[in-house]
Amino acid sequence: MKLYDIFVILKLLCISLCKACKPAEYKIDKECCPMCAAGTHVSKHCDRELGTNCIPCIGSTYTNVPNGLSSCFTCTVCDEGHGLKVKKKCESVSDAVCEPLPRYYCIDVNNGSCRKAREHSTCLPGQYINQTGTASKDTVCSDCPAETYSDGSFTHCKLHTICGSLWQKTITQGTRSSDAVCGHNPLYLGLILGILLPVLLLIAILSVLLWNRKKISCCRNQSDNS
Repeated sequence: MKLYDIFVILKLLCISLCKACKPAEYKIDKECCPMCAAGTHVSKHCDRELGTNCIPCIGSTYTNVPNGLSSCFTCTVCDEGHGLKVKKKCESVSDAVCEPLPRYYCIDVNNGSCRKAREHSTCLPGQYINQTGTASKDTVCSDCPAETYSDGSFTHCKLHTICGSLWQKTITQGTRSSDAVCGHNPLYLGLILGILLPVLLLIAILSVLLWNRKKISCCRNQSDNS
């Protein structure tokens, strides 16, 4: 008899002798016992006279499917040290569901529950927030283009102040992380005074002339009346 023939015979023998359990049963010591329902676990296995003895999961434990377990699973802890908080509390028939803390995003997801989260990236000075971070994605930062700036907290870069448009001089040039610093320009101040003073003097002279003219007119009227 060939080795292959022996293998086939042993396999057929195993199939005939091995008893297959039903989908709602589990095998223990060659016996097929009824499974315990979700939310419970096996306290005592069945025998030829009695069925499986099941008891509820207690404390921070659960079973989420029919089972032949001698103990329940331990509930997941949503650890703040891993950037997590509880989204759904653990119950006897289901595990806890965790989600990221505010300003965190998930980096490890298992069965719809976040296992570990990381804090959103902070944009550096000279960068702006291109995309705000969410519970599933990190913040996306981008560099400011030329002639603009951001301290890292802006959602868009701002144009540098043009000091000349304010009749001021540039004390410090703007960079990608800071605005230009402006100050008073003596040249502009002299120009303003040079224009303003003659205008004020002209107004003063015209006021005096109008006042004198009014006074002369008033005196003539009084002389004519007398």
